[in-house]
Amino acid sequence: MSNAETMRRPFGVTLVALLVAVAAVMNITFGILIMFSIFGDNPTFTDPTGASREVSGFWLIFNGGIMVLLGFMYLWLIKMIMIGSTTAQFIIQMLAVINIVFAIFNLPYGWYTILISFIILLMVSGAKATMWFRQTN
Repeated sequence: MSNAETMRRPFGVTLVALLVAVAAVMNITFGILIMFSIFGDNPTFTDPTGASREVSGFWLIFNGGIMVLLGFMYLWLIKMIMIGSTTAQFIIQMLAVINIVFAIFNLPYGWYTILISFIILLMVSGAKATMWFRQTN
């Protein structure tokens, strides 16, 4: 579209931006919590053989940092969604498909992930959403 001021942002696009904002806040919060968990007893997990193992401090710092970085990338993605960037639409579609594929490997627990990712994929791939995302080209 040549005149971006006349087009209103579709509700589905706004809802996707809100969901991305929730994911950003959760990633940043849990990333910081994971990084600070090294200052106490490191968390433990039970391996497939049934033995209790302690999570290393490096793993906690590295994965916490990745989560914080991902949260800030989500904040950038929200900005791109709100202005109608084609790149944002592509990234959202790509992440939704990746979530669906990996949720299939997690069945029967992955049904909710598949459902939410499929709904997001439909919301950003609709006709109105596509027009919104194509307006900045």
